[in-house]
Amino acid sequence: MLRSKLRQSINDALAQISGRSTARMRWSLKAYLDEVFFGLDIQFHWVPYLLFTNLSRHTGLPCIMHITTLWETGCVIYFSPVTDEEREAARRDPLSAASGPLHLGLPEWYERNGPKSAKTVSAELEVAANTEVEAAKEPATTAETEDIEEFSDDEERRELVRRECRARGAGELLSDPTEDWAH
Repeated sequence: MLRSKLRQSINDALAQISGRSTARMRWSLKAYLDEVFFGLDIQFHWVPYLLFTNLSRHTGLPCIMHITTLWETGCVIYFSPVTDEEREAARRDPLSAASGPLHLGLPEWYERNGPKSAKTVSAELEVAANTEVEAAKEPATTAETEDIEEFSDDEERRELVRRECRARGAGELLSDPTEDWAH
């Protein structure tokens, strides 16, 4: 509701200043330049820290209320006639006529500028990779598992309790009792 009233107010102001009842604000740069900036010789002043985009892309009540307040004061967001210098600058560089930032200056995807994989894999490397995969699939032999000591959670807890008791006897704590409160 607030967004639609803001749109209507902006369109009404544009129609009034241009003298054309059918004038409508356009939010893409091309449509804005064609229909508002060059078409009506009117420029729209926008907030430098918000994207110049359709109001539907600005989400959240606080953001829309902020834009509405800036529009209603008429000091930050407003229309004004295009000067000859501004028109000429926009002809040379259309981006100079943009009312605000069109993007946040971030790349659209993660830029990969590190080492790249080879376009093809040699037969030798493919054989080596397959050998490594097959070796990883084989179950571990008993000789490899003999060095692994078996234990249970109960044994581990008993050992921790023993160490804690010895530490308390010496007047110190091994662990902080408040750590258990978070769990």
